[in-house]
Amino acid sequence: MIMDINKLDKRLIWIAPIAVMAIGILPMPYSYYTLSRLVVCGCALFLMHRLYLNQDKWFCFVFGFIAVLYNPVFQIQLNAKELWMIANAFTAIVFLLKRNSAGLDD
Repeated sequence: MIMDINKLDKRLIWIAPIAVMAIGILPMPYSYYTLSRLVVCGCALFLMHRLYLNQDKWFCFVFGFIAVLYNPVFQIQLNAKELWMIANAFTAIVFLLKRNSAGLDD
């Protein structure tokens, strides 16, 4: 079955951040974590915009917080991988929960 490219693009917005955070559990070079911050931050900003258009203001703030937390330019240091794993789990759950209301899982 061939998937419509538009549908695949929409799914990548919520699948990509979850995938890079899952890979981040493994010991990776520092540059990988910078790349993962870029992916998560960019996808969070996109979803924040979509949720704003759908009048879901509360989750706009949640995704705004996620974008700030994963910002690759002005980095927030949690200093312990365990704290990042908790933040990644919370972030993955939020991405999964809001994929439908952002119109990304048609």
